[in-house]
Amino acid sequence: MPSLRDRWTQWLLRRQVLWSLLYIACLAGLGGVLTLTAHWRGMRYVGQTMIEPVYSRVEFEAVNEERTEEARSNAGQKEPAVFQANKEFFDRVREKLLNLGSRSATLESIDQIEEKTRTAWEITPEVVKALKKHVSDPTATPWRQLVDGFLVDVASIPLLRAIDYERETDLAQLAYQIVIRRPDGAADYRLDPSLLNFDTDRDKFRAQVMNSLVATRFPKEIRGTVLAVLMEDLAPTYFLDTQATSDRRQASEARVAPIVERLMANQLLIGVGRTLKPFDVKLLEAERQAYVRAIGPVRQRLVTLGHVGLMVLLTAGLWVYVWHYKPRVAFNGMRGLALTLLMGLMLSLAVFGTLGAPKYAHCLAVFPTLIVALVLTIAYDQRFALAVAAAHAVMVVVCLGLPVSFGLVLATGLTAAVAQLNEIRTRSKLMWVGLWTGVAMAAVVWLTGLATRPMHLSANLDQLQSIAWDGLKVLLSGIGTCVVVQGALPAIEKTFKVTTSMTLKELNDASHPLLRRLAQEAPGTYQHSLRLADLAEAAASAVGADALLCKVGAMYHDIGKVNKPLYFVENQSDGHNRHEKLSPAMSLLIIVGHVKDGVEMARDYGLPTSIRHFIESHHGTTLVEFFYQAAKQRSGRENTAAPTEFEFRYPGPKPQTREAAILMLGDAIESASRAISDPTPIRLEQLVHAIAQKRLMDGQFDHCNLTLADLHRIEESMAKMLQAIYHARMKYPGEERQVPGPSLNQPLAPAADVSAQSRTG
Repeated sequence: MPSLRDRWTQWLLRRQVLWSLLYIACLAGLGGVLTLTAHWRGMRYVGQTMIEPVYSRVEFEAVNEERTEEARSNAGQKEPAVFQANKEFFDRVREKLLNLGSRSATLESIDQIEEKTRTAWEITPEVVKALKKHVSDPTATPWRQLVDGFLVDVASIPLLRAIDYERETDLAQLAYQIVIRRPDGAADYRLDPSLLNFDTDRDKFRAQVMNSLVATRFPKEIRGTVLAVLMEDLAPTYFLDTQATSDRRQASEARVAPIVERLMANQLLIGVGRTLKPFDVKLLEAERQAYVRAIGPVRQRLVTLGHVGLMVLLTAGLWVYVWHYKPRVAFNGMRGLALTLLMGLMLSLAVFGTLGAPKYAHCLAVFPTLIVALVLTIAYDQRFALAVAAAHAVMVVVCLGLPVSFGLVLATGLTAAVAQLNEIRTRSKLMWVGLWTGVAMAAVVWLTGLATRPMHLSANLDQLQSIAWDGLKVLLSGIGTCVVVQGALPAIEKTFKVTTSMTLKELNDASHPLLRRLAQEAPGTYQHSLRLADLAEAAASAVGADALLCKVGAMYHDIGKVNKPLYFVENQSDGHNRHEKLSPAMSLLIIVGHVKDGVEMARDYGLPTSIRHFIESHHGTTLVEFFYQAAKQRSGRENTAAPTEFEFRYPGPKPQTREAAILMLGDAIESASRAISDPTPIRLEQLVHAIAQKRLMDGQFDHCNLTLADLHRIEESMAKMLQAIYHARMKYPGEERQVPGPSLNQPLAPAADVSAQSRTG
């Protein structure tokens, strides 16, 4: 007897155990990496409202971004604004004055100047005479030099736009000066009291120019004309130079050194209800980095061990559940791989998506968990999907360090989704599942938000808006998840080799090319399939099996007969039996071959695996009794070795599901019932019971979880259906007793596909 150690060694070396351990290691390793990534990075974002205070874990130094930003802002505001001269205005006035001087030298009469200009510029004969005298006097200052000096003096009076004047006046307590750059490029600083408002201070500007500039430079007779030319189309003398001002202020802000503060351990960093700003996020990041440096490499390894250990426990527990409640996943390496990939990819999506956009955690953490729940419900069953999705939800919460309230949202979402998705018969089913799942999650988000958010603060309206927005996010996540699953439904069915009710309904359409071909080329087989579909559907409903799957499987189970339809009795309408000239062995090959032909046709037409199983197992490994007996008789006549039963059995496999077992039983019963000459209820019940017991004793139900109680209910259901099909009717006067239609095929029974006699034994 092997020792305990040897038994454990043998168990561990089993292929399915090694695959399971590999999947546990992969998923646990990935989960540990994701957990550590989220743990060291954190999920704080600008605009987040804190529902609990944050304290410093270690003593550290950090730049006080708030105070530094305030100091830099003050320094920038104190920096004088830069104003550039209105060159266009000064050039226009200069041109007019120079033109006036040059024309005056050639004027013979004032009438040579337009009346409009004379009026606007206040030109009189005295003005013309004074200009001529000044221009012609070689000892006088040249007119051009006089004009240029005058404009330089005018440029010393900053006449600003109203908007610039008001802004600089408001900032007088911060910026005590402005910088004006004159037309000649020289810079000058002016105090605020010297500024003039273009909208309200024109008269003041005129008075300053007249009293301090014009009176000192020009002869008395032409002063009024010079001033009139200047005031004719007066404009602000300076405009704000936005770029130069911005550059100076940025340079001033840059000169302010960062304000560094030392924060003590357990010091409050962020209070409850505070909405995080960029400098808050930087402060928390600085504290996190200081904490990482403080704990050292040894304690970091301990933290790593803790996170990875949690993932190992979770994944190991998940696979223990799989081994106990869904062993076919554990014993099938590809199914285990598909499950591991699904869990790993969705966990990665939840973690990296949430870390990349933590503001949308309610979408990015909920969506992957719902995907796991919906996909596994479609692929397997509700109980298995609920357990695995719950494990995935726990992994998401652990990896991201989410609060318990968020775990409630995930639990509600996956429970609501799984509970509704018992089957998918219509395309709108998934949309309704998504809607009600989203509504359930939104309700939990709203309730937990009201229970945990800092509602005592003054900004209650902002809190309510945030709660409402979070609820809307999970509502849209529920709907969006089901939209994605609906689009990916064909890929899900192909990957996990399942068939949804929606696909089954499409396959059950009589216009399907394969069914049309069956109806045209093998009409008798098609009618047999229709009756069998009714029998199988009723029996499956009686035992709680998938009735729609049984019905569709029955429609396709005999499609292999299309290749040689006339070798099967139900299609021999001319009464000629083509097996009469064949040996039993050759007839056996033809009869048994329809199973292989059917499987090949199913592959060619893209039928799902679940339907192909009905085709290959609807005879299991039963004995083709008629041709077996014929072969024995022939060997006796020819004095040769008698054939073995093994040679005359179908290759199988035996039914692996209850649905396939129901179809096998119904196929034999429906064919055998056609050979009964007087199908009374008692005889039909005896026929059903005899065939059921024969299949049971032949071991055809060994590989499916069909119980004796199920078998009894199946017998009752099929017997009732047959009684309904062969019900008696009143005999009209003069009408003789008619033999039921199916009995007309009785003489051809030896050629039937596992003939009626062989089925009834």
